[in-house]
Amino acid sequence: MADVTLADEDRALIKKILTDYRDEGMENPRLPLNVDIDGDGIADAWALDENDEVVLVPDQKLEDTVYVSEGEDVGPVGP
Repeated sequence: MADVTLADEDRALIKKILTDYRDEGMENPRLPLNVDIDGDGIADAWALDENDEVVLVPDQKLEDTVYVSEGEDVGPVGP
């Protein structure tokens, strides 16, 4: 598996994003990575563990994560 060490600033920002989503009512938010960290061809994501620490969660479907489309990529279409 690739090195997933985060700079303190990056870890703090990811934690804030995930905490904000959780505070808005999302039970277990996952923030997708734009790369496949473990090389298995399936998307990976950041999440919070039971101690609110940022952890890598492998094998996440994009539609099960929080993401925003910024262009013409493929993704679910909302109402």
